Amino acid sequence: MNAEYSEPQKIIARRQMIESAISTLTEGRTNATLCRRSYVREVRDRLVDRGGYDAEAGGQLTDETINRWEAFYDSVSQVRDAKSLKVAYLCGPNPENDLREFCAAGILPENIWAFESDVKVYTKAVISALSSEFPFVKIVKSGIDTFIDASPVRFYIIYLDFCGPLPSRNAKQKTLLAISRVLARHALNSPGALITNVSLPTESGDARGRALIAKLVACYLYPKDFIESEEGTTPEGPIAQGYDFSEWLNIVESELDEYYGQFITRLLMDHAGFISPYNRFPKQSSVFSNFFKKMTGDESKALVAAAFHFSESEEFGGGDVIVDAGEYPILWTFAALNKKINAQDCNYPQWVNLDPEFAKFADQFLSQLRTDGDKEALINNTCELTFSMLAEQNGGAFLAPNLAEMVNSHRFQDYYLFCDLVLSHQIVELLFRQVAIPYHVNVETTRRWRYQAKETPMFMDMTILDECRYIYDWMPTADMISAGFSNIERQLAYRFALDGVSKHRRWYNSEYFSGTAVIDQFTQPFEAKILRPRTNIE
Repeated sequence: MNAEYSEPQKIIARRQMIESAISTLTEGRTNATLCRRSYVREVRDRLVDRGGYDAEAGGQLTDETINRWEAFYDSVSQVRDAKSLKVAYLCGPNPENDLREFCAAGILPENIWAFESDVKVYTKAVISALSSEFPFVKIVKSGIDTFIDASPVRFYIIYLDFCGPLPSRNAKQKTLLAISRVLARHALNSPGALITNVSLPTESGDARGRALIAKLVACYLYPKDFIESEEGTTPEGPIAQGYDFSEWLNIVESELDEYYGQFITRLLMDHAGFISPYNRFPKQSSVFSNFFKKMTGDESKALVAAAFHFSESEEFGGGDVIVDAGEYPILWTFAALNKKINAQDCNYPQWVNLDPEFAKFADQFLSQLRTDGDKEALINNTCELTFSMLAEQNGGAFLAPNLAEMVNSHRFQDYYLFCDLVLSHQIVELLFRQVAIPYHVNVETTRRWRYQAKETPMFMDMTILDECRYIYDWMPTADMISAGFSNIERQLAYRFALDGVSKHRRWYNSEYFSGTAVIDQFTQPFEAKILRPRTNIE
């Protein structure tokens, strides 16, 4: 057996991960979705039990409509058992090690695809599999991301045991690009489990690589409104705590194992739900014009420049991304890592100094977030779509005529106020996401582990991803939205389901679905979800 697979900590982590993934996607399947099957009914019943005006408004949703929504949910989610789950993984020279664990948990070897791009390793893997008890496994001579580009096969579990860091400064080891392709091609069924296993360089093994990762991690987490604590709570982020960037970098460097683990999870969450769908939506398509006006090059440059504008004035600190970093943390990080934006001579006190080596590392990171490697398009697309959907700010100026008309005629007073107001940007976001099809991370069922592979810290994440079609496909399309929402029962079912989805993003993503709560975030079992602390395997 390969030494790296025989370490007891790795064996324990892999077994727990596989058992947890399969259990979540089978008997625990209704909880694998962000909005469980019973959620809409539970919200209605809680409002009715509460009495008063909330009961009167919520009580308009009848059992008949709830039954219809639950039947629709069943058609989307569907019951699964282990034998019906298709698995993809990176096999290495000894594919039977992972195979035994998958098959012991009930996966059929015929439903397992193994990938290996190195020709010599691939040959060893084929010989090893054929001489094992699993000759039915399919071993493909290809990287999994290359295969996904060529084939529409979808899986319920994708296990990316990279072993290297995320991201890697080795230009040939494109760990992040592989994840980007999985997300962009929607290679994972919904709900499904995306499993990653990455390392953190040690001081003795690669001190410079460790330092580069520390700076990237600090830059990524710095603008977040909330971070994680070891106790499993969500304290305010570095800016709210009063740290400038250099102070925060010192903290991250001194506790890099902890913050690197957070960075991996937050990057996966951000990429699945925000970065990938915003960069996959084709601007050249007529579908795009159903939602947005196509900007000219000058209009795009002006919008991006305004968002990232710096000012040394004490009264005006610059564009929205700079002034309200917590509202746009991903864009803040993109700007901080981009040489063109970062090079402005403004002496901004919270900005990131790009030395040449880190600038190269940052370029690799940004370029691997898009499958075509175009980091400028990454920043421009994300910025354009973000601000185009902020209808309350711009009066729908960047929207297609039909959506602009809806935005300008929208009155939040026309919607019953449960906890938050129904604002027009929420409707625009939902309509966009209905066709862009993002993945959403189920915070409650996601699991994480940390262990040592000899001297190297390893970080394994089992991220449960859900396309949430039980809400997006319940909605009318753009030109039918007003008529659809005039049906109070359909509107309430949608709002109650959205409450369940948005409770997973509360502490982690400020970029979308803000202000969509029906029941407050501290009421059980409707509370805002919090990630479980990473399990440390000694």
